[in-house]
Amino acid sequence: MAKPSGLQIRNIIAAVLMAAAFVFNLVTGGPWWVTAIVGVAALLSSFSAYLNRPSARG
Repeated sequence: MAKPSGLQIRNIIAAVLMAAAFVFNLVTGGPWWVTAIVGVAALLSSFSAYLNRPSARG
């Protein structure tokens, strides 16, 4: 298994932090639009980490 790149690690950390913020916002009853933005950002960061995996580079 190849070592993850720095960009991939950063995206994984960002996705985990945004997922935690998503759950926190749901639990505390924050505005729906903040929850939606954070949720979409977590999904995009996760997808970016997947696309930047070493085996995807050919």
